[in-house]
Amino acid sequence: MANISDTKGLGGLISQYGTDAAKSKAGIEKPEVPKDEAALADQNVFLKLYIEQLKGQDPTAPQDANDMVAQMSQFSSLERLTSISDQLENMATSLTSNQALSASTLVGKSILMEGNRTKVTDGLDEVPVKVVIPENSQTATLKIYDADNRLVRTATLNTGDYKWDKKDDDGNVLPSGEYRFAASSANEKGEISAMNTRLPTRIQGVTINGENGTVLNVENHGKIKLTNELEILG
Repeated sequence: MANISDTKGLGGLISQYGTDAAKSKAGIEKPEVPKDEAALADQNVFLKLYIEQLKGQDPTAPQDANDMVAQMSQFSSLERLTSISDQLENMATSLTSNQALSASTLVGKSILMEGNRTKVTDGLDEVPVKVVIPENSQTATLKIYDADNRLVRTATLNTGDYKWDKKDDDGNVLPSGEYRFAASSANEKGEISAMNTRLPTRIQGVTINGENGTVLNVENHGKIKLTNELEILG
């Protein structure tokens, strides 16, 4: 007859009854259960294995109390780990929902992207423009053209940040539509070089938890991965 002192904790139970053949002989079968009930099934199998071992022990040599405590401690740890796993899964689900809710608020807003064209709407008071002016630049100029390619505004850039008030050189407010921006700088030799511009571009949609994580669908730029480096406008 088996003595519980001959096996140590959960490892002994598994080695004695853990194989499919041993469980079949003892009349113990682990049922097929859904994923959310799998942890409970594991605990039930543990208890059945433990009871089968008690049935087979030598009554003249009762179980060692230390082994009993060790096995119950391992069972308690199994329960705690199962609970922690469930809590982490719930937390991940909650975080995903919060991320989806936060990302959905970005639709309709604008993001600064490199390009030379942008659409100006009635609800926009100013159009932010950003450029990187070379260190050897003596003068920097920004020219703005309308949809018919007519020059409507020429501005001198003192810094890399400029906000266009939607007015032409005569102070007239221009209508909504698409406008083209061209920035250039001149060094001390009079050599002129073009500068890239970053302009507001509308966010048309958001993809949550795709292959590349959270992705923004940006007008004229396609899908852009959401990172902390992006400058999103209100």
